[in-house]
Amino acid sequence: MPEKNKYSSVVCMAKKLPSTIDKHLSPQQVHMVKATKQSITYILVIFAITLAVVFADYLGLFLEMDTHMYDLCFRLRGTRNVSERIVIVAIDAKTLERYGRWPIKRRYYAEMLEKLDQAVVVGFDLLLREPSDDDRLLDAAIKRHGRVVLPEYIDTGLRLVKPLQGLSPYRFGHIHIEPGIDNTAREVYHSLYFNTVLLPSLTSSLYEMVTGQPFSRLREPGQPWADAAPDRIYQSDRRKINFHGPTGQFTQVSLADVVGNRYPHQYFRNRIVLVGLTVPGIVDEISTPFSQARNRMAGVEVHANILNNLLDNSSLRDVADWLRIVCLISVSFVLAIAFLKLNERNAALVWFSNLFAISALVWFLFAGNNLWLPPTAFQVSICLIFLAAYLYRLDSAARRLDREHETMTALLGWENHDTLQRKHLQGLFGLLSEGGINAKIQRQIRMTTKLVNLHKQLEIALMTEREALDNQVRFVEMLSHEYRTPLAIIRANLDILEMKDGVAGGAHSTNFSKMKRAMSRLVEIMDISLERRRLDDHCIKMERERIHLGPFLRSLMDESRELWAERNLVLDLDDHDNHSIDGDRSLFKTAILNLIDNAIKYSSDHEPVRVELRCSEREALIQVRNRGRVISGDDLERVFDKYFRGATSSNTRGAGLGLYLVRRIIDQLGGTVTLESDNCGNTVASVRLPTA
Repeated sequence: MPEKNKYSSVVCMAKKLPSTIDKHLSPQQVHMVKATKQSITYILVIFAITLAVVFADYLGLFLEMDTHMYDLCFRLRGTRNVSERIVIVAIDAKTLERYGRWPIKRRYYAEMLEKLDQAVVVGFDLLLREPSDDDRLLDAAIKRHGRVVLPEYIDTGLRLVKPLQGLSPYRFGHIHIEPGIDNTAREVYHSLYFNTVLLPSLTSSLYEMVTGQPFSRLREPGQPWADAAPDRIYQSDRRKINFHGPTGQFTQVSLADVVGNRYPHQYFRNRIVLVGLTVPGIVDEISTPFSQARNRMAGVEVHANILNNLLDNSSLRDVADWLRIVCLISVSFVLAIAFLKLNERNAALVWFSNLFAISALVWFLFAGNNLWLPPTAFQVSICLIFLAAYLYRLDSAARRLDREHETMTALLGWENHDTLQRKHLQGLFGLLSEGGINAKIQRQIRMTTKLVNLHKQLEIALMTEREALDNQVRFVEMLSHEYRTPLAIIRANLDILEMKDGVAGGAHSTNFSKMKRAMSRLVEIMDISLERRRLDDHCIKMERERIHLGPFLRSLMDESRELWAERNLVLDLDDHDNHSIDGDRSLFKTAILNLIDNAIKYSSDHEPVRVELRCSEREALIQVRNRGRVISGDDLERVFDKYFRGATSSNTRGAGLGLYLVRRIIDQLGGTVTLESDNCGNTVASVRLPTA
């Protein structure tokens, strides 16, 4: 069947009612369908969370948090070196003290320009709107210098404000700085279009004059806007301001000192001079990311930072929106899978590590590459996905708990009223329903209480059974003891009669041998019964002692030859037969005798039974070999089971306990026993035991 059809069939089955699913599907298929539905639901939830985060970021809901992180990156980075070419001529308190209150006479500006004749360019951050008696002097100084840029401004009435028309600068430039939502300056638009006319920024005009290259603008000067309107301002060429530190980073000289000849003309050679007011209380100071201690910055110094960014191409750049969204979706889905694969502790570590990694990446891009990646969307997405994965795990655990409760209730034969009443509130919604998790806890407590009571009842029943078993063991031991004395008397009299019969010619020797084997069998049955009781009683500890295998097997074979005098028993010992094991001698003897007895039963009278010993440094191998009936593969798998008798055992005496007893004894000795048989009737019983 094509994969598409398979998927469609699974989805269709997942939409059926539970009763229909249970009727037509096996339990494994039902579980698969439910797991598929839960997985699809989880994927859809993750996708919805990611889309919600992207939409919230688009609406600007994370802007405030991103702004705080943006300012923090500046403060963590600290100050950076500024260009030595930029000099600020400040109208400071010293200037006002020497030349009078603000505004000072403009002839001082003219004198200043005479001192700055070797500067590359001079930019004014002063509007100079009101006429004065010194305007002719200033205009003449501006014309003589030839490289002066004056500011322009658009007021709240949408009027373009320029310096006096009598002044003739080389160029104009607007001094608008875009404040943020918290009235903090973080960016500037280098191009304003007012009445379809380009108003370049003061700093971009200075940049073009210093470098001799045009500033790269998105729209060429003079190119009209398609929807241009006389009452609208169009902003373009946005740049984030990469502040080099708090106020005071750039070289500042007082205008009074410049006019007073404290600085020679050569000092300003190839310098870029910005002229502006820096007196607190008079100038409108601007908040920057470094203004956390209320140390705001004068406008002329803000323009110095912007100009420095243009000269060394260090303006901060935003990571492309499409790249940021792709990274956000990729990180979200990768972490969604990881949170499900990991356990709760490791998932929490991954969650915290990714939050830290996002912050570290933002810092690395900001400080090392002048790139800004807003982190809040990533961090919110990671937290929401971690919460969704945790709730998914909680829902799965709650559903599994409900299923286990139903299973236990069914197995114990109790009526499951809680399940019938709350069947529609399974999983996480069951925890959020009336009673919530406390109801499930109380239900589990009731279940545990019932199980504890059953456990107590079971312990009482087991104790009663143990007492009955002990009584049986004591009875068998007593019976065995009582039988051994008369059996010994009978055996002694049989020996006397056999001796007399031997003197008389041995006419009844065969009958005497049969009677002696019957007596031995009776003793064997009692011994097997006693040993089985011992092995079934796990409280009885084995009496361990060192057993030297060579002497032990020789003695055992001598005893076996007396029991089965008519059979050929062969002992084959290894050259190194001095190895030993630790175990219960009587139990080990019973196990080997049972293997020999089993080999004699299922072999021909003329075939020998071989007992072999092979030893290595860590293991002793005892094998009992015989040749007789072929044992089928099915019988070989069950031959050590309790009370099992194979298909070839119908005409052979036994109760199916001999090999079972052998396996129990060898297991308690820490070894293994196996039985193998080929198509020729060769059977080998192998006992492997660790050497001491």
